[in-house]
Amino acid sequence: MGIDVGKFMKSPEYEIKLTTYRDIFQAEALENDRFSDEYKKHSAAVVMGKDDMKKFGFKTGDRVRLMNSFGSIVVELRESKREEPGGLAFMVNSPWSNALVSDDTGGKGIPEFKNITARISLTKDEITKMESLIS
Repeated sequence: MGIDVGKFMKSPEYEIKLTTYRDIFQAEALENDRFSDEYKKHSAAVVMGKDDMKKFGFKTGDRVRLMNSFGSIVVELRESKREEPGGLAFMVNSPWSNALVSDDTGGKGIPEFKNITARISLTKDEITKMESLIS
């Protein structure tokens, strides 16, 4: 009986810059129930341009791990409806994106939500649960 080597192989990681944004649909879902599937659908996702998705071998609906020195999350990948600059991805401002934000404000009092460096890779892991983000 052989060992399934693929099980132990790590997916390639790519560096990206994340920018967070506000979304009215996500805000409405938050108002209704922050623990709902609707809120998770709008919040636990990263949006990337089709050129980067093709270059990295990703497709819409893939689960991806985003990680940096501040945190690690698993979210769903979605293709942007627009042409996006290479190396840039977008997330709605939420507990998922906040897990990757530094608490160092550089004396400004406000964390940096627009220029987050992270690594991205495919994963089979489940989307990070809200409860683990706020505990």
